[in-house]
Amino acid sequence: MNTKTKLTLVAALILGAVSLNAAEESSFSGSASTKYTSDYARRGALVSTEAAQASIGFSTEVSEFDVYGDFFTSQSTDAGIDSDEFTIGVGTGLFEDTINASVGLYNTDFSGAGNALEYFVQVQLNTALTPTISFFDDTDESLQTFEGALSYNVETDLVDLNLGGLLGSTDTLASDNQTYTGLTAVASKDISEDFNVFTDISFSDAESRDYETVWGIGLNLNF
Repeated sequence: MNTKTKLTLVAALILGAVSLNAAEESSFSGSASTKYTSDYARRGALVSTEAAQASIGFSTEVSEFDVYGDFFTSQSTDAGIDSDEFTIGVGTGLFEDTINASVGLYNTDFSGAGNALEYFVQVQLNTALTPTISFFDDTDESLQTFEGALSYNVETDLVDLNLGGLLGSTDTLASDNQTYTGLTAVASKDISEDFNVFTDISFSDAESRDYETVWGIGLNLNF
């Protein structure tokens, strides 16, 4: 049994546990969103210019652990390739929930460019700016990615504003290492308790390409 088959089986077992738990408890929650973006950049690489995107995710509690998952798709409407990305993880709070730690699987499927399955480890501090450190490792290739992120939320009478910063370093098949950065501002407005509209603007830069400004607009539903 190869590595990808083993890890896919683990993901299936986690999903099975989630479905059984959701039938017994009311801790299950989900979200769905759709968005148009002027460009899609991932880990410093420009995947496509102009894209329609959608995602659906869930989170629930299984015993003392948080189980979460997300499926994201980006479909190019101009130049570039399509991307389907799936994440599933298990996390828990440490030191009286001062720290959240999680592990999981992240699978990416690019149209015409192959599939990549990674495991990840993530640690988040529940302090000011919510510092988060993530490590990804490809299960087939010797390719690794490190990311550090900060975020800050501001609530106003008009909109809710989230400000985020990202610094990453990733290995690619073409180079040993590439550093990338990103700054993002997201403004959202509640239409109802579970439904909101949002717009975002990002400033993205990487060693392999010129500086880019990316914007988007979308809808989000919580259930």
